[in-house]
Amino acid sequence: MRNFFLILLCFTSTLTLSQEYHFDYFVKEKSTDVKPIENVSVTEKIVNSETGTTIYLWNKNNKITGILYVDNNKLKHVFNVRKLNNQFNFIYKHSSKINQDYQPKTPYVSKQVFQIKKIDSLKYNIVVFKNSKSKKWKINAIVNLEKAEFEDIEFKVDHVISNSIEAELKKLLDSNFKFITRKIDYKYSNGKSFSTYIENVQKINLTLVVPKILKEPTHWSDFED
Repeated sequence: MRNFFLILLCFTSTLTLSQEYHFDYFVKEKSTDVKPIENVSVTEKIVNSETGTTIYLWNKNNKITGILYVDNNKLKHVFNVRKLNNQFNFIYKHSSKINQDYQPKTPYVSKQVFQIKKIDSLKYNIVVFKNSKSKKWKINAIVNLEKAEFEDIEFKVDHVISNSIEAELKKLLDSNFKFITRKIDYKYSNGKSFSTYIENVQKINLTLVVPKILKEPTHWSDFED
């Protein structure tokens, strides 16, 4: 897949002082909402199987923006991405620091609790309750895993508890292997249901180059030119 990704550089004088980031897998994921409204969305990302470094590709108004988070998510590099057939071209746009001031001094403690039940070595049932006294579940999910060359364990609920669930699930897995969440079926007590699944994993060889002298953003949004 040598020609799957190309890199376009808008600078030459800083090339010798540039930073390089290497990636070896392209992942395409779909999310299918069943209730209350049927909808299908696509997420694409590129990962480094050794370090876990990821560049996320966001499509907005038919324009693709690539965002690479580094330095423990304190800094992000933004790229304009052009796609033609199976070829992506990355053009460095700008970089910016991520404001960490909003982070609380003490970790947030969720009142929600969860249980993880093993169905088999690659399948788990995750149940989330409103609190420790509640007997009725709030979220009920079936997680299907798959052995892979890189780790990508995600429990996609819009709540801080997802981090705790991912951490506990990893503890249950065989440490001699790496796993990805191939498919997750979510059901909510309010009737909402959706599924996320990885449609395609492709081996690639990509190097992104970021100049040592970084450009500051000229717009408030990363999606503006």
